[in-house]
Amino acid sequence: MRKTYENGYQGKIQYWTGQLNAEVMNTKVPDIQVIKKCLSKLEYFVGKQLTIENKKNVADTIELLDKLKYIRNN
Repeated sequence: MRKTYENGYQGKIQYWTGQLNAEVMNTKVPDIQVIKKCLSKLEYFVGKQLTIENKKNVADTIELLDKLKYIRNN
């Protein structure tokens, strides 16, 4: 079963940002593989968040246009 995040991916973005920060700032010699994994996860979840936001923006725009159409016809 696939997990969905209707409320967004902000928690995942914050988690992986923290993991990246910890690896870069808190280790003497950062592990490039850990950095790559964190960046990959961030790219994925930021992309997913943008998709959610774009869908919401499109839905908001359609709703506004419907309201304008209703006002214009009445």
